[in-house]
Amino acid sequence: MKFSIIIPTYNRIKQLLLTLTAFEKQTYPKDQFEVIVIDDGSTDNTPEILSNYEAPYNFRHFTLSSRNGPGVARNLGIHQSRGTYVIFCDADFLVLPDFIKTHDLYHGKHQNAVISGTPNCYKGIYTQFFPDFSEWEKGAARSVLQQYQLWDGGYLTSKDIVEIITLEDIRNNFGKINQVMSNWEIISDKNKAAFLQTNIAPWLLFITRCVSVEKTVLEQQGGFDERLRSGEDWELGYRIYKQGLSFISINGTIGYHQEHPNGYRNYVKKEPFSKILLEKFGQNDPEVLLLTLWDSSDDLWRNIGVYKNTLALVSKKKQESLKHKDMVNSLLKACKIASSRWFK
Repeated sequence: MKFSIIIPTYNRIKQLLLTLTAFEKQTYPKDQFEVIVIDDGSTDNTPEILSNYEAPYNFRHFTLSSRNGPGVARNLGIHQSRGTYVIFCDADFLVLPDFIKTHDLYHGKHQNAVISGTPNCYKGIYTQFFPDFSEWEKGAARSVLQQYQLWDGGYLTSKDIVEIITLEDIRNNFGKINQVMSNWEIISDKNKAAFLQTNIAPWLLFITRCVSVEKTVLEQQGGFDERLRSGEDWELGYRIYKQGLSFISINGTIGYHQEHPNGYRNYVKKEPFSKILLEKFGQNDPEVLLLTLWDSSDDLWRNIGVYKNTLALVSKKKQESLKHKDMVNSLLKACKIASSRWFK
């Protein structure tokens, strides 16, 4: 078993089934990978449907009794995995047929590396129309679906999720996903370029939508910090970076994000990931200290370029003028003062 794909899920069964069905189309040998789904205490019929899913590849699923967060779910997946490499994937990430093959090729070329689908994994597709889409989201879906005559005005009054792409489409008409593809991405070109600056904070590529690494690396690091409900992937990525691994971005798209209401992304947030990193690594590393400029990992995600540019300026401290050094010292001092609220 070479690859274990770990997918945590919570009340996403319709999109998850499309993702699982997409793994049936993989060009990689089916006896060389497994898919492990961890149901993080779903309140819908996820456990029942997963029990009835007959996969033509190695498939297992586990159900937690209550919602614990993605870190807990993924750690269980790591513990249960049998592959040499682990690929983390989201329940709403519909993979293309060469998904696993591409990860395999990159690991063959890059030893001791994290292989990431970021930033080319944010293109959206409308596989379903949700009654709880916001008005903006409904309009965006309509503009996409109208292009291929897939729009029906009845969608707006439906109280149930409308399936635009079916399991049968994935199995026998995969190209239909091109007809439900958005004309935009949720990540800007500016942020894409920032992600690809691997000479500065490359660990930000460790985003569990589409990322892979050797299982032994995850075991050495003890998996995800289960205190975190957001940014837990970046926190682990930072530790892996400190271990000395390189971070490589896949040059191309190997999957699409299935659009859903933005509110589905919200969970109860406990500990800020920057606080956890400061606890573990102290305040002497500017790479960690500067994270206090953002309230959450979500805020940082929207400002990757600003963070990396600021970090670059701080790193040039010794080479710049006295005025520049004073500015950098003031900034770092302000960050220390801001972070002190966590360590009284």
